[in-house]
Amino acid sequence: MVVAMVAAVLVPLAAQAPAQAAPNVAAGTAGWTPQISPLFADEWVKRDVPGDKRESELIWCSRLSGIACVAIGQGDGKHSIFHLYKCDTRSLANFIDALSVRNNQTGGAEVRFWGPNYTFRALADGNIYNFPDYATYDFSHLDIC
Repeated sequence: MVVAMVAAVLVPLAAQAPAQAAPNVAAGTAGWTPQISPLFADEWVKRDVPGDKRESELIWCSRLSGIACVAIGQGDGKHSIFHLYKCDTRSLANFIDALSVRNNQTGGAEVRFWGPNYTFRALADGNIYNFPDYATYDFSHLDIC
């Protein structure tokens, strides 16, 4: 009797619930969210930059003197671009592929990435530096100075 009463209540409620489609995994590649921590006042990140716009956005980001900009892949064909200027050490998360840096800082300041196995630098010369994925995956820290 109790089972019949519960069924009488639950069946109509289930019929009223809106149908939800199963997620379409084939619709797109799952990505990740790269992080630099901390970001200081007046520093920012621009997400979901298309791959064909990455270089121009990196240049635009670092057009001002004293700025270093980092572009990193999100795993879905898009990129996150970080606008950085404060001399400090930062932690990196989800730095996996497609890392590029344009360092437009003054006074010869370098952007240095390091991890347990690899260290790479981007000089303050206005060039775009592209780092190999095997090293990018290893990087855990970043210095801007």
